[in-house]
Amino acid sequence: MTSRQFTMDEAFSYLAWLEEKFLIIDRTANSLENVLLTMEGLKSKSRRNGYSAIDAKMKKAEEDEKRLRSDLEETIKAINDEQIIIRDIKLGLVDFLFLWGETEVFLCWKKGEHSIQFWHNTDEGFGSRKRI
Repeated sequence: MTSRQFTMDEAFSYLAWLEEKFLIIDRTANSLENVLLTMEGLKSKSRRNGYSAIDAKMKKAEEDEKRLRSDLEETIKAINDEQIIIRDIKLGLVDFLFLWGETEVFLCWKKGEHSIQFWHNTDEGFGSRKRI
């Protein structure tokens, strides 16, 4: 697949959508973490008290885990399908491939930023961001 080059306007048009997607990712990841903690607690209880009372709760937690993992994967896939490059899922850090003159660079955006204000070369990362 050929890498998509974005215009500045195209990249900017995705920012509200990306904010929404990263909010979904954050909420889903937090829910998943809670489910995993619940499962760990249930496993600990089952070792002490037997299984019968805990089986239904564990089954529900396992179903929740599967659903949440699927939701996370689906949301990440939606971003990837647009050929937006996720660099850090927790920070909500993404790059958009952009043609600056004759050179491909990345427009760099992080969740919470109101516009695209930074760029970096394709062989550099977040630490090398430069103001546009």
